[in-house]
Amino acid sequence: MTQAARQTALNPGPDLAAAYRRDGLVVIPGLFSPQALAPVATDLVATFQARARALGLDLPTGTGQDDVSALLGGLFSRDISAYMAAAKLTQYLASVHRLGVSAELMAVVAALGVDLAAISTRPVIHYMADRLKIPGGYQKSPPHQDWRSVQGSLDGLTVWAPLFDVGPADYALEIIRGSHLAGLLESEPALPQQRVVPALYSEADFEVLPLKAGDAVIFSGFLVHRTCERGGEAVRVAFSFRFNNVLEPTFVERNYPDPYTYRPEPALVTPGFGGPRDVARLFKGPGR
Repeated sequence: MTQAARQTALNPGPDLAAAYRRDGLVVIPGLFSPQALAPVATDLVATFQARARALGLDLPTGTGQDDVSALLGGLFSRDISAYMAAAKLTQYLASVHRLGVSAELMAVVAALGVDLAAISTRPVIHYMADRLKIPGGYQKSPPHQDWRSVQGSLDGLTVWAPLFDVGPADYALEIIRGSHLAGLLESEPALPQQRVVPALYSEADFEVLPLKAGDAVIFSGFLVHRTCERGGEAVRVAFSFRFNNVLEPTFVERNYPDPYTYRPEPALVTPGFGGPRDVARLFKGPGR
């Protein structure tokens, strides 16, 4: 993190909050330093590599964008289910969660009016590339508002930060500046979430947000945003973290609603696994 970015993060000041209230978003250049992103990149690669090696694949091990693109693309082309399982698991990595509650980030969240921050959903990691299009699935997020899925505090917000540079032709984030002031908009079903009905916006309303690795854009849950149509073979990796304000009066009055349901599958995912022989492989070493 540059000194200027650190000062902005730790001492955001009233101008940042005023800009956020006006536009529904603020961009903090260099909020996450290369040193903060490095262990996250290492862990992401290790997760995908473990599945690739289990399938007998010899794929790049580096953490640069070219190597990560080749790794994810190679695993995807061999076994989509293995790719999807690894991608899902990366959202639970401890290093990703540490990034989402760093002192610098939480200082900005507080400066934007979130008095007592609560994580509203697990971190989401967005992997986007032409080579990662899932047949029958979705590729890009349509125009939507995060608040519709979170349904938390009125001042709930999202933090979106790329691992690599994101230009206008890299599936960048597109936003409608000031759209948060319209509140919750009418939506209709779409993949992967509800989309704002097209009659409520025009293409000219959208603004592309190019970002450098480590930059962060923080926006209101009511801000209309989507994925840019333009992208290529290089994998765009971006993290998003979402927070509610525990002390926001309407959130308290509504008894802290939570639309997300996390529950275990009662049946064994791997039938017959977990018996004495399986456990002995781990706990009984040579000579024991």
